[in-house]
Order: sequence, then structure tokens, then C-alpha cells
Amino acid sequence: MKKKALLAVLALLAGPVSALAPQVAHAGPPSNTGTPDQTSLDTADPNNANWPSLQGGVSARPYVTALSVINNGVSTPVITNGTAAAETNVPAGRIAVAIAPFNLCRTGQTPAQGVCYSTPNRIGVTVGYQIQPRQLGYDFTSPKDQNGQPLTLATPVTADTEFDITLNLNTLGKTLRWTWANGAATYWNTANLGTDAATLRIRVKPALSPVVLQNSQIVGCTGVPVQTCQYTQNTHETLSANLVLSLDTTLDEVFTGALFASSRSFMGSLMTVPGESPKLSYGISAPLTWSDGTPNKATMSAVLSDAAILNFFGATPAVAATPEFTDAAFSLARTDGGSQGAPTWTRWTADAQGTDGWLVTIPDITFAAGVTSSGVRSAAAGVAPATFKVNSKTAAKVSRKKSGKAARLTLRVTAAACAKASCRVVVSSISSKIGNSAKTMKTATVLKKSKSVTATLSASSGASRRLTVMLQTKKAGKWVYVASAVSSP
Repeated sequence: MKKKALLAVLALLAGPVSALAPQVAHAGPPSNTGTPDQTSLDTADPNNANWPSLQGGVSARPYVTALSVINNGVSTPVITNGTAAAETNVPAGRIAVAIAPFNLCRTGQTPAQGVCYSTPNRIGVTVGYQIQPRQLGYDFTSPKDQNGQPLTLATPVTADTEFDITLNLNTLGKTLRWTWANGAATYWNTANLGTDAATLRIRVKPALSPVVLQNSQIVGCTGVPVQTCQYTQNTHETLSANLVLSLDTTLDEVFTGALFASSRSFMGSLMTVPGESPKLSYGISAPLTWSDGTPNKATMSAVLSDAAILNFFGATPAVAATPEFTDAAFSLARTDGGSQGAPTWTRWTADAQGTDGWLVTIPDITFAAGVTSSGVRSAAAGVAPATFKVNSKTAAKVSRKKSGKAARLTLRVTAAACAKASCRVVVSSISSKIGNSAKTMKTATVLKKSKSVTATLSASSGASRRLTVMLQTKKAGKWVYVASAVSSP
């Protein structure tokens, strides 16, 4: 059986998930959108596991080293050379960040699976503005002071504002896996992954987020993986920006440093199935109808780094960077009854956007009613999650045998391109699960033009290495991608 690794993307929603809320359309922010600031989260609390509950205490937690606010291309520094010590005397209206531990055990509490952990398995990062000591506001639609009156921000924030944030993960960097952003990311960079000194930098625009108020509590659909949501319409919305960092070490390292983002949605989740025919399945949960009565249209995006493409799909960075790659490599399927706009693939580079890879964006995602037990779609059954299956267009199967220090590999692919043009097989070694370095070990020409390709070759010194086996075809005088797979010893 193929091993499945679930990368869960958690929204920052509080409160229980209970019965279907009344569908009252009144757009706008809820009256109370306050959250603890960093000073509050750095204070011991017998009822909550704040940072003092972490071994090493506050000095061991992640912290912001730099924060700027960008409007119309003009960057306004807010934090420079930040440290783990919380800022003091932050004036009302200034932009600030709060970093919170999720699922950390309180001091004296015994760690238990599904209850709490000795180190947090996720970290929440909220961008907000200071309301008063120990409290941030996080809704930028119409900032309010502690008395509910309009508050002028020191730096204006609109839907086009970018928050430029650099985080030092301090003692928790070694276990970083994925990061989810509520917003639209324009830059993403990670460094020193796999070490406690790991850092990340993101530029993100705030996004509209649905809010359902029920009995003065904020509720939402937070099941993982995403499931049918009983809240068919949100009662309010906020313009906000926040991150969730996963430190769940049960997940495969392949997606260490991965970034996912969404807007107008409660949450999302990503299922990965490694193997000969790797698959990604991304889902988002959201209301069917927006608070003003119009159909909800969400957006989902993901940064697929060259490192992830290499380690998951087997395409080397030089090939993954070519414009032909995404058309040849991926197919997108959806079966939940909703619709979406045409996906776009935008090439990112480390120099311009912080990461070598592809940004895939799926716009105008609409949702469909859930399915009743009798198989009928009905709003009474809630809202089906939008689920996108990203598959390899051409499945490549690789069998492997050890022959001394060599690896004997047999590739089997059904590829129409190889019936019309010359094809070749390239075997490369992969340096690590979190890197994008691949070294070519063997290249062999497919001798016979045929739709059914079977090629056997030996890679010396490859017996103990993770290898990528890639099929290419000659097109317009250059070798282009057809199919690939990763083979492990």
C-alpha cells in the first residue's frame, strides 16, 4: 500500500463546530476582532500553554527579525534587527505581529497524542495592529480602538498592501514542514532548512476571510482533511493576514519549506501520495454563499519549489524550469461539482520571488452543495469542499534491483511522443529530500520509436542513493520533459 502523508492547513478560527447557523446576510467585520499580542503570549497562564511552557521559555521561541509594510512600492520599516524579547510600549495603531504556539502542553501537563505536545506541532503568526497593551486587532477592513471607535493606523493597510516578514525559527526550525498563508503571497524564501537556525521570509497581501458568528462565538469548518461544511453562508468577513507553520514531524520531509495560500475560505488541506505515479490532492473548505448573498469565489495558490518537484515528481531543476514542463507534467481534475477559472502557472526565481519553482494559482473557485446519504446534492447537506487532484499526465513506472554498488533500473512508460520522435532516459542522483541538487549519472537513448517504452539501464554507485529516472523527447532541436519517477533504495 502506498504511504499517504497528509499536510493539513489550519485556519485561525476559534470556537466549536456545531449545528447549521442561521443564514443571515450582513456583510462586514464582526464587532470584536481582538487577539493577544506578543507580550500576552509571552506571559505564563495557568489556563493556556503560552511560550513560558516551552522548554527554554520565551527565549527559545520563533521571533520576527524584520517587518516592513509596502504600499505602492514604498517600503516602510516597522521592525529591524528584532529579537525574541517582546516589544514594549508599542503605540496604538502601529503594525505588529503575534506568534503563538499551537497544541503545546501547559507546564506540568503530560504530553499525549492528540492532546498536547512538549513542543508545539504548529505555530500561528498573526499580522495586526496594536489596540492597547496586550491586545492586537487583526481586521484591516475598518480598524477600531479599545472603545470600538475608528483607529488611524500608523501605516495604512489596504487589500493591495504587502507585509514583508522575516522570521527566525530559533530552536524550532529543525522540524519545519509546510506553511499556510491566509492571503496572496508575492515572495517566499527559506534558509537553513532542517536546522534550528531555519529562517523564512514572506511578502503577503491580506485577504478576505469568512467569519460565522454563532452565539457570539466565531465558528467554522476545521476538519482535516477538509470535509463537507455545514455553514453555507458566512455572517461576516475580515481583511486579514496570518500564517500557520507546521512542525509535524510525522509528515514526509519532501514538502519541507512548502507554501500554500488561500482566500475567502475557512481552511485547506493537501493529501500527497508518493510513489511511481505521485498525486497531489488539494482541498479547501468555504461557504457556498458570501455574506452579501452573492456566490462565493475563492482563490487557491501553491508554491511548488524545484526541490519539491525534484523529490516528489522526479523532474530535475533544469527541466522543471522550462516553459514546456507544466503542460507536459501535470493534469488537474475536479469532481466535487463546483467550478473554477483556468489555472495559471507562473515561474518564480530565487532572485525575484525568493524561490526557484512554480506558483500555481486557481482563481474563481465556486462551491457546490454537499451530497445527502441518498446521493442527491442539497444545501441541507452543507457545502462540498473544492478538491483538486494534481496528477502526472504520463505515469512512469520504475523497477529497481541492486547489483553490487550499482542500481539496475527498468523504466516503463506509455508515451505517444516516443512513437514520433527520438527519446532518451536520464538517471540522476538526488542529494537530499529538502534540496534541489541533482547529479546526472547515466543517459541512454531509447533505441526503438514506440508508444510503449521499456528501457533498462545500470547506474554505477547508485545502489544506496535516491534516484530520479526521467524520460525526454526531442522537440524543435531540444530535449523536453515527458515523464519521470523517483526511485528509492
